[in-house]
Amino acid sequence: MTAPTESKRVTCPICLEPFTWREEELYRRVTDSSGARWVRADLSNIHNPVKRSDRRARCYVQCPNPSRENREHYLPISYRDHGEPIIIGLVGRGESGKTHLLATMIHAALRGDLRHHGLAFEPADELRHMAFQLEINELMRGNKLEATEDLKEEFTTYLLVRTSAGTTRPVVFFDVAGEDFVRSGAQGLGGQFVLGATALMFVDHPAEAVPSLYGSPERNVNPAFAGALQRLAQRKDMADLPVVMVLTKADELRYQHPVDHWIRLDDAREPLSAAQFRAESRDVYAFLDRYDAQPMLDTYEKFRRGTLHVVSATGVAVDLNNQYPRGVRPARVLRPLLALMAMIGLVDHPEAVEVGT
Repeated sequence: MTAPTESKRVTCPICLEPFTWREEELYRRVTDSSGARWVRADLSNIHNPVKRSDRRARCYVQCPNPSRENREHYLPISYRDHGEPIIIGLVGRGESGKTHLLATMIHAALRGDLRHHGLAFEPADELRHMAFQLEINELMRGNKLEATEDLKEEFTTYLLVRTSAGTTRPVVFFDVAGEDFVRSGAQGLGGQFVLGATALMFVDHPAEAVPSLYGSPERNVNPAFAGALQRLAQRKDMADLPVVMVLTKADELRYQHPVDHWIRLDDAREPLSAAQFRAESRDVYAFLDRYDAQPMLDTYEKFRRGTLHVVSATGVAVDLNNQYPRGVRPARVLRPLLALMAMIGLVDHPEAVEVGT
């Protein structure tokens, strides 16, 4: 048994219930012939402080699950060790491209592509990241990823971001099925993360977001956006949440102005410029307005601080075999993440405070 540590109140990102963090009981995940299960981790006989710190870093604390609404769940030990967690949620209908966007975004962030902006990301949850890394590898091999499973209560991956100013914060990413925001059964737990989110990415793809461009005169309804906004209405601080509106699969619009301009720009090495964020947001807003993309525009207008972006997670459309035979070539996938990091206050740059205003 581990020595008691100073208690601290935390809010679980999964069940959204506060509890007192205690490390008297630590757990680790083991897999053997009987399957995978959680077992108690006993560090009492480890006296080498370096070795003990290493073993502790691989442990988890069980959330007491006070409301008893969720399944049994565990949080990585590092959830307590750093600053206030940042919870980022992706909101979008099925097939909107959320999963591919998140995979390529995290891949680029972990590769160090935002180091020019003083941001370094690293995995902080070995188990969850291992599962997510398998998805990243699958996509990088040119295979389309499966849609997000329904009623997914867990977060997708958990990272640490270290800034050039010396700050370290946990970053939790949620990607749930779009249908979970409007599902009437099973308590609707899959989309409840918006109630505790620090920032949000609203994601849609051209065929649904701008149907008139594809010959459909009907103004589309986005049930995922509507469902998320309905839940967010419970929060008094809803309008103050930083948001990014992301039009995915922009490779389909590579010859459409102004998408053709923005999709070709480097999103990692260019200097941070609030004016450029405003210019892209202005152009994307005008494009969406021209083609009557009302769900995206209406959602954007409900928040005081936000940016609009065009991205392509793969660079090309999938073929009939659900593959990308020439591989994937992501474009602008880091831009939304950089915008949120600036709006949250993690980018050490004089213009960061102006991003999204």
